[in-house]
Amino acid sequence: MTPQPETVLSGFIDAHIHVWPEAGGGEPARYTAAGHFIVSQSVGVRRTVLIQPGMYRFDNSYMLETVREHPGIFSAVAVVDADADAESLNKTVTNLRGQGVRGFRITAAKGKPWAEWEGMHRLWRAAGTGAMAMCPLIDPHELPSVAAMCEKHPDVNVVIDHLGRVGASSEKPPDAEVRVLCGLARFPRVHVKVSAFYALGRKQAPYTDLAPMIQQVFETYGPRRLMWGSDAPYQSQPPHTYKASVDLVRERLPFLSAEDRSWILGGTAASVFFTA
Repeated sequence: MTPQPETVLSGFIDAHIHVWPEAGGGEPARYTAAGHFIVSQSVGVRRTVLIQPGMYRFDNSYMLETVREHPGIFSAVAVVDADADAESLNKTVTNLRGQGVRGFRITAAKGKPWAEWEGMHRLWRAAGTGAMAMCPLIDPHELPSVAAMCEKHPDVNVVIDHLGRVGASSEKPPDAEVRVLCGLARFPRVHVKVSAFYALGRKQAPYTDLAPMIQQVFETYGPRRLMWGSDAPYQSQPPHTYKASVDLVRERLPFLSAEDRSWILGGTAASVFFTA
């Protein structure tokens, strides 16, 4: 029997939000689980993946507290020190997995390509051993770095944030950058978050200008390797709304079938971030 997307029974999954207890550092006002439930539950979101905000670096404590306070609702993607020694890193991975973490956020390091960074290789190895996903927040010109690491670590799940930020700096996503993003589909464990619409293309709801890029990515990866994420609270800042982000996938992409939408709106994220 063909596996059915989990959203059929359990509601949507938002694969990408941030929480923090107070405003600071130029970020939007405090965004907590309670605030998230107000905007998310009304549109059918029942579970969510928390992404560690960059401003807290390796201090994942508030995010983990949120996971503990709402069992079964949240999964988490942490930030850890890739330069820790292998023994410490493996202990950290085991500890975090026990607290609901299912992935690690990584960014491009200035002056230190991933392929030349032994600490980054240790982190990918630890992720593979611990059944964690690597979640790159990168710009399009850095996508080849993902390919280089996938060549070395083919057993690791990878989830690329925000369509690789293709279209973040132009009103029309450049075809060449879309092709590079699609080229990573040759690695069967690479997934893509269809997310952060407020920051891509024309940056205006209903975001249908992004449909050609999303269709190309969909036709390359298929629905079981794509997952929707809002990037709240940023997606919730006027003039953008949380609902508009959901509605793009739920209602405005005619090339998606009902089953495709179910995978993208929850089934894929469930398989990567809500595993035992």
